[in-house]
Formats: sequence, C-alpha cells, structure tokens
Amino acid sequence: MDRGIITRSTPSVSQMLALSMPTWVFTGYDLARRTFLAAYLSYDLCLPIAAVGWLVILAGLAAIPAEIIAGALCDRGPGRLGPRVSWMLCGTALLVAGGVVMLCLDRTSSLLLVALALIALVVGWAVCNVTHGAWALEATRDGIGRARVFGLRSLAGILGAISFSLIGALHTGRWSPFAAILLVVSIGAPLAHAGLILFVPDRASPPIAWHRGTLLEPVRLLFANRGNRRLAILFALNGAHTAVTGTAYLYLVDTALTLPGWGPTGVLVQSICAAIGIAAAIASGSRVPPTWTLKAAFWINLLLAVSLIVLTPGRPAALIVWTALFGLVSAVDFMALRLLLGERLDLAARNGDVNARAAAHYAGFHLPFNLCGALATGLLFAGYRLLGFDPATSIGTEHPYLAAQLMPAVCAALLMAISIQTLRNRDVGAENAIPGKPLALKSDMVRAEQL
Repeated sequence: MDRGIITRSTPSVSQMLALSMPTWVFTGYDLARRTFLAAYLSYDLCLPIAAVGWLVILAGLAAIPAEIIAGALCDRGPGRLGPRVSWMLCGTALLVAGGVVMLCLDRTSSLLLVALALIALVVGWAVCNVTHGAWALEATRDGIGRARVFGLRSLAGILGAISFSLIGALHTGRWSPFAAILLVVSIGAPLAHAGLILFVPDRASPPIAWHRGTLLEPVRLLFANRGNRRLAILFALNGAHTAVTGTAYLYLVDTALTLPGWGPTGVLVQSICAAIGIAAAIASGSRVPPTWTLKAAFWINLLLAVSLIVLTPGRPAALIVWTALFGLVSAVDFMALRLLLGERLDLAARNGDVNARAAAHYAGFHLPFNLCGALATGLLFAGYRLLGFDPATSIGTEHPYLAAQLMPAVCAALLMAISIQTLRNRDVGAENAIPGKPLALKSDMVRAEQL
C-alpha cells in the first residue's frame, strides 16, 4: 500500500468512512466523560462532591501531556509501520484496559483504583484522538475537500452522540448509562482504529532530526504569530464552555429543574438537533467562512445562557425546547474552529515552514481547549462546594438554583461574551491573512517575520 499522503481533493468513499468511524466511537467516550461521568461518580459510586470534582479535573488534565507528547512525536514514529500506526495501536490498548477496569468498579472500590483507571482511559483516548486528527488534517490539502472530511467527521460524531445518548435514554438495568456507553466504545474503538489503519494511507516519516525542543513544538505553535494566538484563545474559551455546559447539565436537570430522569432524554434531543446543525453547516461550508459560522454560534450560545437563568423548574417542555436550540449549535462551533486550524496549517506549509506538521498543530491547539476545560470544571465544582451542593447527600437540594442553574448560566454567558470580542479581530481566519507574510514558527530552524 502506498504510504504517501493522499493527493486527491477528496478521499475515496472507503477512506471517508474510515476517517469518520473513529470520530463516531470517540463521541461515545466524550459523551460519557463530559456528560455522564460526574453523575456516575456522584449517584452510582456515591463519592462526595469534593472527590468527584478532583476526579473530573484529573480526567481533563491527564489528556494534556499525552496530547503534547503524541503531537510532537507521532509524526516521527517507526517508518516500517507508518509513523502514526504504532501510536494508534498503543493508545487503543491503553483505552481498552482503562475501560475494562472502569466497568468493574463499584461502591467498594478504592479512590486510587478509580483514579488510575480513569487516567488510563483518558490518556489512551487522547493519544488516539491526536493521531486520528493528524491523519484527517493531511487527508486532503484542498479547502473544500477538507471541509467535507471534517464535516463528515463532525456528522459521524453527531450520529455517534445520537446513538450513544439513545443508549443512555433507554438503558435500564444494573449498569448506569455511563457504564453502558463505555462498554460499547471499548469494543468499537479497536474495530474503528483498525479500519483507519487499513484503508487510509499513513504518510511517510518526515526526515526531521530530533532536537531538544521537539516536545515543545505544539506549544510554540500557539505563540508563533498573532493569528495563532487568537485562535488558541478561541479554543481555550470553547473548551471551558464545553466543560461547563456538559458537566452541569445532568445536575441542572435532576436538581435545579426538578426533572429527575429527563437528563438522558435531553442529551438525546441535543444530539439529534446537533446533527441538523452540522448538516446545515456542511451544506453552507463552501459559501460561509468559518469565522462567520463561529460568530453566529457564539451569539446564539450567549442568548441561550442568559435565557437559562429564568428557565422554570418542573416544566419538561421548556427544558426540551432550550436543549434543542442549544443542540443546533453545540457542535458547529468546534467544527468551525477545526476548519480554521486547517487553514493555519495550510498557510504555514505554503510559507515554507518546515515545522508545519499536522500532529503538532492538532495537539497544540487542543492543549488550551483541554487545559481551560479542566480549569473551568474545577471552578464549577469549587462553586458547588462553596454553595453546599452535593447530589450524593441530603444537602444536595439546599441551594439548587444558585449552584446548579444560575452559576453555570452566568459562566457560559461570560465565556461567550469574551469569545465574541476575541473573534472581532480580523487575523484569526486565513481569508484575512496578509499576503507575503509567512505563518511560521520562530525557532532555530525557521526565523520568519511574524504576522
């Protein structure tokens, strides 16, 4: 099989499916970790809110060093298999091991065992996600082709969210929705990653020598020029917004809105509406710049955050309407950010940057996303503790409105307001890049004038 980069504008049908299926499986893991994990630790394992907060923060932070290492090194993997194949295999083995241990936990399990299993699960998925993202970034160099690749990846992710949220909504039995979803993704991940390895050619290992700053290349990319810095800020704000809204949702529904059991149904509605939003974004992708799409999504999220403050308890219809509107833009913003990321990579390559590597870009810009997501989660749980909110105990309903409804709504509104202000700068998108100004790293290898 040819191990060079795919040169046609759009990969074949089998390659598109192979590029999309890992996203379908990853969405199940992401849904379980971001939406169902905290509730699982609180309600099923009966851990105190302080322990839940630390574990959720740990899950967010554990992915960061794994993504940096994978982003810096997975382009330099063994040439015999392909530079990324070995990374995908190792990550898959780790996530399956962590998933199996997580499925065996119960209320008698030690906190250390819970933490170790969670770290293995998160690190394995982080390595696979960066490796897969780099593969997808290099599947095509054509702007419309990349929009199709990432659009179909996003659509596969939304279909995965629908499938896995349906498991959560319909699941009954001994296991929680978190455990049921984790079982499916632990089986599906090896199959999806095997398809990617078999059907999509890996690129040839680049002749780049190892140097002391290799591990820092993904980090340096964030500060390489003004456009990169602005995009990194947007990734950071989006990570914080995603963490707050995802983690707080089930607590909001069960406690503040007094609608126990409606949470998984709301997640399902959100996923279905997200599929509609992604389909619309794909249809208009060649005509609407990603920056315009982002601006529209940010304004809608701002209005929804403000409206959440006055959402009335005990009214499932109002909850479902709000959830449906939120779902329409819940994945469009991240898709647009990844399109902007692809544009920055292309600009760097066109300007002769020898460090313009897909894995480094993918890992570098996901660093602020994950870091700020973990920090935002920490602040959220700190607020829960400050207000005396703990779903695992009888005091979980002492301040339900302030803790579970008002606090996440205000945080989301503030994050969106800052995002809108950041996006007003005209140097984020490639369509506003200054001709003749190289987009490159300022390092020992490249001394280029910055934007």
